[in-house]
Amino acid sequence: MTIPTYNELYTSILTDLRNKLEIRFIVGKLVLIAFAAVQAAKLKLIYLTSAFIYKNIFPDTADSEDLGGTLERFGLVKLNRLPFDAIAGEYFITVSGEIGATIQPNTTFKSLDTASSPDKLFICQDLFTFTGLTGTVKIIALEAGTGSRLEVGDQLQVTAPIALVNSFAIVLSVDIEAIEAEKIEDYRFKVIQAYRSEPQGGARIDYMLWAGDAAGVRRIYPYVKIGFVGELNIYVEANPLDSLDGFGTPTATILTDVESVIELDPDITKPMSDRGRRPMSVFDIHYFAISLKAVDVIITDLSDPSFLTSIKSAITDYIFNIRPYIGGADDPNSINDKIYISDIFNIVISVIGKINTFSAIVMEIDDVPLNLYQFINGNIPYCRNVTAV
Repeated sequence: MTIPTYNELYTSILTDLRNKLEIRFIVGKLVLIAFAAVQAAKLKLIYLTSAFIYKNIFPDTADSEDLGGTLERFGLVKLNRLPFDAIAGEYFITVSGEIGATIQPNTTFKSLDTASSPDKLFICQDLFTFTGLTGTVKIIALEAGTGSRLEVGDQLQVTAPIALVNSFAIVLSVDIEAIEAEKIEDYRFKVIQAYRSEPQGGARIDYMLWAGDAAGVRRIYPYVKIGFVGELNIYVEANPLDSLDGFGTPTATILTDVESVIELDPDITKPMSDRGRRPMSVFDIHYFAISLKAVDVIITDLSDPSFLTSIKSAITDYIFNIRPYIGGADDPNSINDKIYISDIFNIVISVIGKINTFSAIVMEIDDVPLNLYQFINGNIPYCRNVTAV
């Protein structure tokens, strides 16, 4: 929808008034000028409102509810859920102290500078009494999301000294993993995918849609297991922030969650007879993490090496959307599962401009020089190094 500018509306109203009143010149007609200015402002608001309404009748252009839009309403209708909220991590920590000493509810711990997420606060919600010299206490991050993620072995310190209790503690295990809030564009993609795809009782697209009910999942890649009847291999890719390595490798929790939502619809408001998902013809499903393929780019005689950071960022953005093609689920007119060295050339040229130069580019996939590579099954590219020689 085209929105006219304020000046276009103002000029149009003045022209209409002049023609209607048969006035040859508008100069000196202050009342008409003021009237046109007011009406132009009102019409501008009407146009903006109409454009906003028009934009929000389609899920691909709808704004979030935070902006007064309707995207989440489309999601509730089609996905039966709102965007996933961030999940606060919960951990078991090992503490030490004298027998009989206590750690009171609401005691807070702070992660050390050497921890995976330094200087974050965690709370112990339950009373703990030492029956030995060491014990295990459950803590919960006060900040939801991966910004407060801890790993086994990370150290924390109690924020206020406790009598007969060692101030330092160590993470023993992860009870609930921290998950980042679902990005609105990721949510939009899943909504659009659900509208475009018809349920087919166990086709590839069904598994991809079902997996969208697991928090932290970017996409899955389902395949029939070669040489086996009724068995599937499903490769799971996590959102970068929720992954183990920042490149999409899912955690054990995400893999478990994907298995759960593929077996059973997580919507507990439905009767149990409507929640089963896995078809009877599928006897076994094997869940795997995606397999990362390192992409290295070596640029010869780059005239200005300061561009390397920008080049790596551009290549990273480019290959983030290069993924295995799933026949029967992905658009056959939009296959994007190959990296050509010509694509890398074009990216480098677009970054450095025509003033700067280079003489050659080598693209390596897992340390093997190649001009073309096709990603299949669970193989996912990530940009490891961009160097100049």
